Amino acid sequence: MVSRVIDEFRARFGIDPAIVTVAPGRVNLIGEHTDYNDGFVFPAAIDRGTYVAAAPAEKTELFSLQAGEAEPLWLDDSEPGTIESWAKYPAGMAW
Repeated sequence: MVSRVIDEFRARFGIDPAIVTVAPGRVNLIGEHTDYNDGFVFPAAIDRGTYVAAAPAEKTELFSLQAGEAEPLWLDDSEPGTIESWAKYPAGMAW
C-alpha cells in the first residue's frame, strides 16, 4: 500500500512526497474511553490504516484515494463548518 500511495502522489503532483506515514488501524471490542478512567479495555489491531503522503506546497490540497474524489479540497480556500465531504475530518485536524 505504501508504494501505491507514493505512485499516486507522483502521478498527481509530479514530484516525490517529502514524507509518507502510516497510522495503523484498531478497534475497541470493549471499553471505549474507559482506559484513562481505570476501566478495562480490549483493543485489537486490524489490517487497515491511514496512509498519508505530503510535500511542501504553496497551497494545502487534500485528496483521498479511498474516497475516489475527482476534485481535491483546497484547505486554504475553505473555512471550518463549510466542508461536507470526507475531507472535513483531516481539515478539522489541520485547522
